[in-house]
Amino acid sequence: MEDGRPAAYITGIGVVSPVGVGRKRFWEALLACESGMGPITLFDPEGFEVRIAAECNDFDPKEFMDRKMVPRTDRFGQMALASAKLALEDAGAWELLQERPERVGLILGSGLGGATSLEETQRVMDGRGPTRVGPFAVTKIMPNSAAAHIGIQLGVQGPSASPALACACGTDAMGLGYDLIRRGDADAVICGASEAVITPVIVAGFAAMRAMSRRNDDPEGACRPYDADHSGFVIGEGAAVLLLESAESVRRRGAEPYAKITGVGRTTDAYNMTDPDPKGRGILRAMQLALKEAGVPGERVGYINPHGTGTAAGDAPESRAMETINPRVKVSATKSTLGHSMGATGAIETAICALAVRERTVPPMRNLERLAEDCARLDYVVNEPREAPDLEAAVCANLGVGGHNAAVVLERA
Repeated sequence: MEDGRPAAYITGIGVVSPVGVGRKRFWEALLACESGMGPITLFDPEGFEVRIAAECNDFDPKEFMDRKMVPRTDRFGQMALASAKLALEDAGAWELLQERPERVGLILGSGLGGATSLEETQRVMDGRGPTRVGPFAVTKIMPNSAAAHIGIQLGVQGPSASPALACACGTDAMGLGYDLIRRGDADAVICGASEAVITPVIVAGFAAMRAMSRRNDDPEGACRPYDADHSGFVIGEGAAVLLLESAESVRRRGAEPYAKITGVGRTTDAYNMTDPDPKGRGILRAMQLALKEAGVPGERVGYINPHGTGTAAGDAPESRAMETINPRVKVSATKSTLGHSMGATGAIETAICALAVRERTVPPMRNLERLAEDCARLDYVVNEPREAPDLEAAVCANLGVGGHNAAVVLERA
């Protein structure tokens, strides 16, 4: 299992997504190329330019937490706690928290935290006055509340952090978890991200940025990464938590890892608040740094799950960056099926990469019918899954609003 290089082994996966809850249902839906897009139902979108989203309609928080806790917790915290429980169950690793909770770390990112609760609280103040604000308003809104709930409910006593690097924070969370493992600060890390921002202010704000698709009459065809008709992303929600373990912990428990994280790269564009570097230098360098740390040459990378939002500003430079890494690499932009879950996206897509490496199968993307002229001609996996018997290494790479970039390398365990 070990080859002398530092690694963090992925032994459990928990997911709450628009196409299903739990690893098994999630992976089946991905391979079937099911779409999670549809009309917005979480609020009344009448009068909005954008009225479509990818909602987690199958998620019921009462299945994962005490009924009394539900109104005290924001939706992003509920999804995070559910994903953490699912990951520990998937790994069969509850004994880690029972035996040495101080050796279990916790990294749980979110780009916007309790945005749903913030907007709801403002409506209460506007309509009924400040004395009607509830006692849990602040603890529902604060970005670290999801990590706090997981720590309290599960008894985690090791190091913890809540990164907030917009759309890159889920990927960065994986890197922080990997760092804790390789430094010996933790034997295991509950690691992931959660986001629930299908709210009036957030939808209106992204629409004003001209970043979202307005194909309201065709939700399933709206997000079109690298396609000539790409017109923006479809906002989504969700959470993913991966249990990372050291080699010694894996050996002691007899665990069977999905994959291992062997490299992390982080960069900053220093270019623009909303648009990525048009030359893709930041995301390219993040991938190169991750591969260098992993000791993996670009030609060994068999699959990249890219940021792939379907925006004209992002698709072309990102595709050219991937071409620089490996012009023959298989690519599937799964936001075309899952929507853009903002801060959670990197955690969800790292889970996808781990499953792809384990199963040696690349899940498909949707809606790529005619490649945009300025996008690189890579081996895009569209509509049908692709068996990849030689898949040994994959990369998950994400860009965050503000110019934050993060990439992780996953290899067969």
